[in-house]
Amino acid sequence: MKLTPMEIRPAIFRDVVNEALDSEEPLLATIFARSLPFTNAIKSRSDVLLIEVRPDNRDRLISELPGRIQAVNRG
Repeated sequence: MKLTPMEIRPAIFRDVVNEALDSEEPLLATIFARSLPFTNAIKSRSDVLLIEVRPDNRDRLISELPGRIQAVNRG
């Protein structure tokens, strides 16, 4: 048996996440980096923009993210 993060095991959780992603509302979220079927499906969505947060870019992202989110909302 493969171990997965506890949060993504319950079907109800996965359903709620997919419902949020399918809504028209903007969503800012974090996602598990490891390759798992559920998270891979989210990462491969055409309406998902992935931004990797690393020690060398995290401070810059604090000031960049609001503008990027606004651009997505307008676009």
